[in-house]
Amino acid sequence: MADIQVLRSQEYSTNLEMLSQQKMAKLAPYSMVQQASGNKAFRMMSQIDKTNASLRTTSAKPAVNIDVTHDGRWVYPLMYDWGKVVDDIDLLQTNISPQGMYVQSAVAALNRTSDDLFTTAFFGDAQTGETGSTSTSFDSNNVVPVDLGGSAEGMTVEKMRNAQQILLDNDVDIDMEEIYIAVSPKQHDDLLALTTVVSTDFNDRPVLVDGRVRKFLNMNIIISTRLPTDANDYRRNPVWVKSGMGCGVWKEINGVIRKRPDLQGEPDYAEASMMKNFTRLEEAKCVEIKSSEA
Repeated sequence: MADIQVLRSQEYSTNLEMLSQQKMAKLAPYSMVQQASGNKAFRMMSQIDKTNASLRTTSAKPAVNIDVTHDGRWVYPLMYDWGKVVDDIDLLQTNISPQGMYVQSAVAALNRTSDDLFTTAFFGDAQTGETGSTSTSFDSNNVVPVDLGGSAEGMTVEKMRNAQQILLDNDVDIDMEEIYIAVSPKQHDDLLALTTVVSTDFNDRPVLVDGRVRKFLNMNIIISTRLPTDANDYRRNPVWVKSGMGCGVWKEINGVIRKRPDLQGEPDYAEASMMKNFTRLEEAKCVEIKSSEA
């Protein structure tokens, strides 16, 4: 008689769960969003530089004509796609219907990509000028050095104070705009270790909310695991106000499940896509803090 083991069937759990991952965009939402158009470039903002008024000392003077410097910021569209064929053969063998979860995974991937595009634009060259042909680099005067306290350090109160001072020196009106700072888990832990941050003896109101530092020195603190490092492996922490970063959107993130009639059996197809990009709108409103994670 044949071994009874050949009669055993393989069964699979019908539960499907996404592994640990960042699902929502954390940095990208804090930028100025505009609906973009055009297939090559979009002039996101036309800008005029600050001017000075002319003092009138006598009567009946000719009308003044103040020189005004104009500029512009450009974004270039980037298209991202995510797709997965869900064949009936696979569904019958697994007893799972993963289509909805696939779309959720796709949207999460595009949200993470949005944050990556944000940091790339934040620290990279911005395309400026009448036609976008001029590259404007990140202002080196807006960088808080890693050794501000005398030696390479992680995130400190002194660095955050210096970043806020740079914004104020640049005439950024922090009474009208919120300040945001993105930190890695290591920099967040640096802040948790500082008595001046977590102690109510030094703050008008509790800084810790559910064990996290949410706001300090008028800065909204965002924890991200996707912040870049420089050539010396120092973490680059962006500090900005919302009007300092722009997002041109040709197509918002869109996830769908549809049939693929071009394939045998017309299987389901889970897909998502987006078309967008970011640019730094104004150097004065963007500051970098360098942090050691050694």
